[in-house]
Amino acid sequence: MFILEAGGNSLLWKRTLSFLSGEGTAIAVNLPGHPSGEVTCKSAADYSEAVHSFIAERGIRKPAVCGHSMGGAIALTLALDHPEDLGSLILMDTGAKLGVNPELVEGLRDQPLRAIEKMITPWSFHSLSLDAAREGRTALSISNLPVFLNDYLACDGFDVRARLPQIAARTLIICGESDRMTFPRWSHFMRANILASSAFFIRDAGHMVPLEKPQLCAQLIQSFLSGPSR
Repeated sequence: MFILEAGGNSLLWKRTLSFLSGEGTAIAVNLPGHPSGEVTCKSAADYSEAVHSFIAERGIRKPAVCGHSMGGAIALTLALDHPEDLGSLILMDTGAKLGVNPELVEGLRDQPLRAIEKMITPWSFHSLSLDAAREGRTALSISNLPVFLNDYLACDGFDVRARLPQIAARTLIICGESDRMTFPRWSHFMRANILASSAFFIRDAGHMVPLEKPQLCAQLIQSFLSGPSR
């Protein structure tokens, strides 16, 4: 199960999923209000409960949950609040605390489209080409601008650093070496505090590793999921 980033939509995972093979079903979840609809979840905990309801309603048994950025915060919350319903955990370009640049928050309040174009997009890629910018835009919920400020405020209020040692799930941590949104040191912190975890840092990649390095992401995920359960 794949959970998207702040202001995103399930197209974030399209290229990565195209490189996965073998048994099992990959589900890329659109969160409430993404890419359109009413914004009803105000925190990572709210989103986590929505995902947990999705899992329960469909009878999905102990899924592996992969979350990118805010999706990682949601995945961490699931692992902490519903450990019995979670299989393994994949945390991609995220952190146990997600502080947000105040300039970005103000931009999303006053001129959201400009903030997306001038801050979120260029800060998200190791090397921003026209094609990367276009692909990044398709993975965002541009049709529902209020969701951006909502999600970034949810990220700014997220902090489970003290609870990380409680996580028992086998965990893979992936981060772009050039990530300027959720810095690599945040991934190092999670690796040091989640007992059954391993970490991989991707060269020549920024925050959007599912778009910049989809084949490598798929290889890392598939290798991790085919490994021992403990």
